[in-house]
Amino acid sequence: MRRKFITTVLLSILFIPSISPANAGLDAPINLDNPRVVPIYGGPFDAASWSGYLYSSRIVFSAAHSTYKFDSNGNRILNEPDQITVGRPNSSAKDFTGRVRVIKTFVGDYKMSKVGGLNDFIVYVLEKDLVSISNGKLLTVDIEKELVAAQTEVSAHGYGEYRGRCAPEETLPCKKDWNNPNQRTSELPRSPTGSMKLVAPSYFPWLYSDQKEALSNETLLSDNLVCSGDSGGPITALHEGESIYLGTTPLGFTEGYFCGAGTSRTASRPSGYFSPVHKHLDLLKEAEAFVAQQSASSASNKETVVTPNLKKTAITCIKGKVTKKVTAVRPKCPAGYKKK
Repeated sequence: MRRKFITTVLLSILFIPSISPANAGLDAPINLDNPRVVPIYGGPFDAASWSGYLYSSRIVFSAAHSTYKFDSNGNRILNEPDQITVGRPNSSAKDFTGRVRVIKTFVGDYKMSKVGGLNDFIVYVLEKDLVSISNGKLLTVDIEKELVAAQTEVSAHGYGEYRGRCAPEETLPCKKDWNNPNQRTSELPRSPTGSMKLVAPSYFPWLYSDQKEALSNETLLSDNLVCSGDSGGPITALHEGESIYLGTTPLGFTEGYFCGAGTSRTASRPSGYFSPVHKHLDLLKEAEAFVAQQSASSASNKETVVTPNLKKTAITCIKGKVTKKVTAVRPKCPAGYKKK
């Protein structure tokens, strides 16, 4: 039974681009309240491939599993499209104007475990400013302890699917059809309805010891409500009246419908976890250093306008018996005078 549980979780984890959908993500309402939700494109398509969080004008947080996958031995493999671009916050997935190319990525120890991917976090650096925006507010270790103790409710945001991809007669996992608009990522960002709360490991007494160990550095959620395409989008919570970024959309460690990509239609409480952003501040520092270096290099390479050192010449101008000498780069005689 235990082996079957682990096998079904691993199978669900390996679905790309998202590995964490659930029933409550279906028909999620459009939500434009978060000014930092961005669509991410793995090519020129008129639909977002996955989602992200705009931390600053040139830095985006997203999910590592949208860029990497694992082979049958659990080895991490780069699975990056030829070009990744990021759209403006809350923009339509069909709006190509303003998209900016990703030129650098920073990823940490993203790895496979007995419950799925761990440290699922990546930082993108953009070629130029996407928009002018201040740095986002981030989760700290102390704030996380406070939120978990209070079982704080959190929100997810992303461009994920919002209708089930399964026909009634289909068996899971259901086939993805990019020609069916009901099975594509949303044109605008959505937030699933329902309650996702930050919880302690004791919330799940049925977890095996090795599963608890694997999840010891992750943040646990009571439920997992996101769908395919939401991957990389932000999880946020209110703290002292201010919205703060916690991490990327959760992965699932129990069976769920996964909006048609999972293995069970009947799971009532598909649970999840995510890697908190405070574990990845080293990646953020690297990204900020890269941006600073790029900015300095760009400034030094700007062409300096140099005024040519033109030689002055002299001419003699006359007006009747009066003569006048004029010296200039392009000398001209005064009004009433003519050149001698």
